[in-house]
Amino acid sequence: MIKPLTSLRFFFALCVFFSHLSFLKLDEDYKDLFNNIFSEGFLGVSFFFILSGFILALNYREKFRRNTITLKKFYIARFARIYPLHFVTMLVSIPALFSSYKILTYNNFLLQSYIPDQQYFFSYNAPSWSISDEMFFYAFFPILIIVSYKFSTALKTILFAGFVFLILALNNLLPSEKIHYWLYISPLTRIFDFLLGIFLFDIYSYLKNRNLILNTNTYTILEIGSLFVLILFFILRNNFPISYRYSIYYWLPMCLIILISAKPFILEKKETWISKLLSWKWLVYLGEISFGFYLIHYLAITYVSKYNGLMGIHLEGIPLALVMFSITLITSIFAFEKIEKPLNKKIKNTFS
Repeated sequence: MIKPLTSLRFFFALCVFFSHLSFLKLDEDYKDLFNNIFSEGFLGVSFFFILSGFILALNYREKFRRNTITLKKFYIARFARIYPLHFVTMLVSIPALFSSYKILTYNNFLLQSYIPDQQYFFSYNAPSWSISDEMFFYAFFPILIIVSYKFSTALKTILFAGFVFLILALNNLLPSEKIHYWLYISPLTRIFDFLLGIFLFDIYSYLKNRNLILNTNTYTILEIGSLFVLILFFILRNNFPISYRYSIYYWLPMCLIILISAKPFILEKKETWISKLLSWKWLVYLGEISFGFYLIHYLAITYVSKYNGLMGIHLEGIPLALVMFSITLITSIFAFEKIEKPLNKKIKNTFS
């Protein structure tokens, strides 16, 4: 486990949570806060897709190269990691968000993101569309990791340059109503985020193997600099079409944050204060429950909105958002301890 990266998962899950507090834009006191800051929280998805490719490459590339893991064991591990909580949250979503048994079937088999129709990819527990994408990535990972190892740096650069040109072309060719699906939702395009994470691991490995030693103060500057790049991109975002921000726009800052946080260099003395902060056990724990936080937050928002005022107390604005956050956090801890960990272990032991 790379502790700073684990902690960062929670902060980007929080960004996605903010982006779904759409009721704030109906309140004059918070409308600007939502429209100018919270609404861009979808950038967290790019972080998760790139990080997923990076972490899987870190954990499995050598195992696949040396044939020390079977495809069966890999797929069971991936299934055990994400499906149990997806299934539970899907069931919990049915009373409030039921649409049809056909769409429920797509959700059950994590196929909803393959259908370019919002009734499918945003059905039931809407954030699970990205879990549908992840399963698509996992299916191709054993091939991608071998191919990426054999590809030269030049070929990888050409590949991603080609994808950038594809995005530019699609931005001009696609009808505006199709852009959201094809550039943000579709696993066929989002797999490039995942592949970027795999290639980022190649850069990490190259730097790691060179055993470069950096001064701790210099590394602190790199850590702050990577965050500054993300902030700069965020500030300048309105100068770029939403289609770019759905896809390639945040690639650079996310890659810098992941790479610098993974520490490909040897520090001359002790850890930086930023690394120490992100390695604090409670932040790491929040990172560990971030998958649950991500899958549960939309349901918390949905049900709290549905029953707000039922007990005679009607909340609005930030107080309402804080209640939603608290319920999400508490439920995520319970889900991590009572659903994710035990079922993950049980599935692996049973089928491996």
